[in-house]
Amino acid sequence: MTTNAHHLRLLAAALILLTTIRFMVVTFLPSLDMFGGPNPDAWIGPWGADTILGLLAPLMAWLAWRGTGLRVWGALIAYNAVGAFDYAHGLLTQWLDPMVTQSAAMTYSSIGVSMVVQLTVLAVLFRSGVARSFETGVPGVAPKAANAATAY
Repeated sequence: MTTNAHHLRLLAAALILLTTIRFMVVTFLPSLDMFGGPNPDAWIGPWGADTILGLLAPLMAWLAWRGTGLRVWGALIAYNAVGAFDYAHGLLTQWLDPMVTQSAAMTYSSIGVSMVVQLTVLAVLFRSGVARSFETGVPGVAPKAANAATAY
């Protein structure tokens, strides 16, 4: 694995690890209207997804750092795409059914910054050197073609 790809994978792993904080929204669930709280029930979708994605974040960070194979790369792409979609869902939920227990500015800014982090990880994963580092299965080794005709 080239040094640049290695550093970018470390960056992706660190950024994914930051999203572990998503898990804390499990503590917000009792504040939903269905449980007698002040917040709209529409937040169950974003908060439920945040809880699951936050639990998966340490594993995904480790895979971003050490994982190999196209399936691992695909799983990381899917995880971060779903994560970015979940943040977009949270922004839309805040617009349509605002949270009562936090200010709108705090909600929009925290979700917005987190969405940028998730999209940055996606951009890093789509860099050719990073994607190639997953493809080979062995760090630093380029995939071998069967013959020169199939190389391109």
